[in-house]
Amino acid sequence: MKVLFFMPDNPLKKNAGNRTRALSMLSYFKSRNFEIDFVSEYYTGRWDETDIIAFEQSGLADNTYVIKKKPSKKNILYYLLFYKLPNFFYQNKAWFFPLQFPELVTLRFKRAFKKILKKNDYDYIYINYASWAKLVEDNPFVKKSIKVIDTHDFITAQLQNKNNIGQSFKEEIRRISLFDVALAISVEEQYIFSQFCKNKVVLAPMMLDKPENLHTVKEKSLDLIYVASDNIHNQRAANWFFKDVYPLLPGNIQICVIGQINEHLSIKAPNIISVNFAEDLSTYYQNAKVALCPMLTGTGTKIKVVEALSYGLPIVCNTRGIDGLINKTNNGCLVSDDPVAFRNNIMKLLTDESEYQNQAENALTAFSMNYERERCYRNLDTVFEIV
Repeated sequence: MKVLFFMPDNPLKKNAGNRTRALSMLSYFKSRNFEIDFVSEYYTGRWDETDIIAFEQSGLADNTYVIKKKPSKKNILYYLLFYKLPNFFYQNKAWFFPLQFPELVTLRFKRAFKKILKKNDYDYIYINYASWAKLVEDNPFVKKSIKVIDTHDFITAQLQNKNNIGQSFKEEIRRISLFDVALAISVEEQYIFSQFCKNKVVLAPMMLDKPENLHTVKEKSLDLIYVASDNIHNQRAANWFFKDVYPLLPGNIQICVIGQINEHLSIKAPNIISVNFAEDLSTYYQNAKVALCPMLTGTGTKIKVVEALSYGLPIVCNTRGIDGLINKTNNGCLVSDDPVAFRNNIMKLLTDESEYQNQAENALTAFSMNYERERCYRNLDTVFEIV
């Protein structure tokens, strides 16, 4: 079978959950012997020639197309007349008919996408994000392909403070309904989309391998591990934690903060270890006792929570931290939105061995039952009709 897989970002840049998600889906198709044509957008994915070569050599796809959605500005007249002005209207940015939903497809990109479809026949066309759904809308070259959208997130909820909620939700549902199958990463999103979309909405949670050599580190050097990218939700959460919770903790607790969130933290202390990027998080997870996931806003499953579960790490989080989890209780997470209670949950895990072991066992069970790669692969086999 053959699949056209569109993802605007570079999946090999594993510094955000959406890229990890795309990488896991590409790995699934590869494991099932699909022929894969991979399509991405040059500027959105921040690609360069080195990145493209690395992706081609990764073996994740049989053919790779990295397309630029806009021309160079060297010829400014051409840029304005044949790109900027047409897209001003095509993307509904004109003041008299605002769309209230992000439209990322440009006319230039859609033409290039159509050329790929015209030259090939696909069993499946797999699109990541509703904001790119127009790639298949009114597209005669889709032919008989089964159209699949990986929603990743509930975009209306993400942009509720920027757009008209009613119009945004209506447009999001319309776009998801353009597809034959919609994949939802969380139980909440599956419920919402299945209530309004007439197509098939399937729960496809984040899937990870069970780490090798679990519990081989006897003396763990890190009390707490906090992994986060630099999106606005993580910025708010990190600010809350270090302003309201951190001062309540003993000064000898070792905290390791990993990811681009470090660029937004001004706090410096001997017990805080900052790592801007880690190619492999396994060493850090293996050396940590407890994972943190402060999260006040945002939607969808938190990939860092699933990662921590896979290592059998108990997690201390806010209510938003368990969004998307299939099991809301007995899942290895201690949940509180109050700074004092959040601090108490951390100290309980670090000082009460019985409580720690109980939550660690819950974490491993929750992961094995819901997010372990091969189990999830078998569920996807029913979606893609693999016997």
